[in-house]
Amino acid sequence: MTGLSWECITQTIPPVMKANFPRLTSIIDCFEIRIEHPKALKARAKSYSNYKKWTTVKYVIVCSPAGNITFLSKGWGGRASGVKIVRESGFISPLYHHPGAQILADRGFTLKDEFALLGASLETPAFTLGRKQLPGQAVEESRMKSKFQIHIERVIGVLTRRFHILDGPLPLCFVKTLRDEMENRDVATIDKIVHTCAALVNMSGSIVFNNNRQGDG
Repeated sequence: MTGLSWECITQTIPPVMKANFPRLTSIIDCFEIRIEHPKALKARAKSYSNYKKWTTVKYVIVCSPAGNITFLSKGWGGRASGVKIVRESGFISPLYHHPGAQILADRGFTLKDEFALLGASLETPAFTLGRKQLPGQAVEESRMKSKFQIHIERVIGVLTRRFHILDGPLPLCFVKTLRDEMENRDVATIDKIVHTCAALVNMSGSIVFNNNRQGDG
């Protein structure tokens, strides 16, 4: 997927978001799709997800403040962390981020330094480790970040509920194999399916704006 232009994103930030994050361009999260259990123990270990308690393919997904999917990584084994996938996916790039841009993510995405090198700011809820209580302002800022982080969860929910093929478990033949790599097949079947479903979600209109019309800020 390709990102929307800076101008398009900033012009369509919902007002309630813009009041708190005026330069917000991206909201990041991960989702997983169940696959059949590989027979090879090494492949099974790489694809086993502690979160799903199953073998999965994991994706990093990014949406704009208005709820359009603007970036989708290739699939990784379910054991891979979101941090690793973001680093390897090419998302930390001037192609996607202008200086001053704000990116929302949950606290597990420990990538502030990498985005800072681009002049962008990764906004995550505050950690409480080593502190009994956060200052009042930090609590409110963390609450707002978590509130807007829900929008990417809505996008993932629409994507996975609308297309039941993503319920899985998908057959292993859909996942890229060593033979695919030897024959220079760059895109696995599962990636083609997921990216097509994401494009169809984008064609259906803004998820965030639709919810806002129903009184959800």
